[in-house]
Amino acid sequence: MAIPRWQERNQESESVSWKVWEKLLAFIAIINLGWILFDISYIPLRSFWLNRSIYITNSSSISLKWIPNITDAYDKIKGIKTDEKSKENQIIFKALSKEIKNGDRTESNLVQQLLKQYESSTIDLLKSLPSRLPDSVNKVETIKTHLYERSEESNYIIGIKKLLSKNYISNDQLKSELLFWETEILPLIRTNYSRIINQNGTYMQSSWKIDFPFQILFLIDIILSIYKTKRKFPKIKLSNAILKRWIDLPLLLPFMRLLRLIPITERISKAKLIQFEPIRAVISQWVVALVAIEIIEILTFRTIDSIQNIIRSPILPEKIRGLCSYQSIQKKETSEISDFIRIWVPLLLKKIGPNMRPQLISLFEHAIQRSLENNSFPKVLKNNKIIEIAESTISIQMASSLVDTIIEWSKNTGTEISKKDIVLEALALKVIDRFWEEIASSLEDDTLLKNSQFLLTSILEEFKLLSLNEFTSQDSMNKVISELDDFNSKRNFPT
Repeated sequence: MAIPRWQERNQESESVSWKVWEKLLAFIAIINLGWILFDISYIPLRSFWLNRSIYITNSSSISLKWIPNITDAYDKIKGIKTDEKSKENQIIFKALSKEIKNGDRTESNLVQQLLKQYESSTIDLLKSLPSRLPDSVNKVETIKTHLYERSEESNYIIGIKKLLSKNYISNDQLKSELLFWETEILPLIRTNYSRIINQNGTYMQSSWKIDFPFQILFLIDIILSIYKTKRKFPKIKLSNAILKRWIDLPLLLPFMRLLRLIPITERISKAKLIQFEPIRAVISQWVVALVAIEIIEILTFRTIDSIQNIIRSPILPEKIRGLCSYQSIQKKETSEISDFIRIWVPLLLKKIGPNMRPQLISLFEHAIQRSLENNSFPKVLKNNKIIEIAESTISIQMASSLVDTIIEWSKNTGTEISKKDIVLEALALKVIDRFWEEIASSLEDDTLLKNSQFLLTSILEEFKLLSLNEFTSQDSMNKVISELDDFNSKRNFPT
């Protein structure tokens, strides 16, 4: 295809350095997209990053402690602050656990003091959490459920006092009880947090500080791409060169960051890191098939609706009379159709048909030969060479005579049609006009008109419903796609 004048370009091959830059930017874009997905999902998945465990059931989990704890650093970026009372509760439990690991027994005054502190801290925490942190209501209910099951008490406060009492915890059970609190209760308490609100009343976060260097790199790449386009097409306007990179706009937006998936995918494909063309081809094929079915469906419905509106018209007899030649205002168009028929029908009958005489004779000869073979001759005659030669000779003569007769008749008919017979045209028009007049007169009967309109519109409505079922079926979509596949496989693409 010819290139427009404003797109005349310098014939310069892409340098190796530019290809390296494109691949480098593609890798950076992948890193940026991965960070965006992490940043968006951080708060919903903060419990996982904090506890680094996947809970399958209430009593079993998969520990992933080998993953580093990033919450202390990333909470500051997201403006997250650990709940003070939850933090205090964890400090008391840590001190209690340390004393027990050092060998202190339940009779120790320090252990008893820490148990009392932890008991009062836990009760106070569960009472205050719903009012201070409304999002923690589900966590509080989960903690209460664990306490009910462990203590077999109907009140969680009584359950806490029972589980942390000197009479319940023996020296042999102390470590197992601490394990219950450490694995069932503390992971839920540890996830309580609040978010810092800025002066505008929105949550404060510093994610933009991480995103800003990526955006600077993307901006540099966009400027270089515009410069490259300008060099490649010297006569293109700067505004058009900028618009050619409109797909990169999401890379510079600080909001709706998931839209970056589009330009990043385009860059990855362009750098040939991942081949997206087969996926794009399949998606395009499905879209084309869907649009084709929708267009055919709309055209079919509009056509049927137009016919139904004509049939429902109260002046249907007058519209039918309008088909008569004396009512028509398109005399020129009618004359052109008659002239076209007068040219082409004689051409078919007088020239094209006779030129096909050898092929027609062969066709008729074969048909006659097959007909003779199917007749019930005695076996003795069927195997006779003389009879076979006679059949062949008769078939050729009959086919030649028949074809010659048809060709002679077609020539005569073509000659007659090529002559302009005004009387014949007038008689034909009178017959057609009379036909429309009789139909219009019959439909002037209101009962017949209404019944005919109802029946015809019902038939068309039924056809419309059948068409809709056919169009909306999965088989129609698959059939269109298979036809597209077959068409593409037969195409001869230029090399």
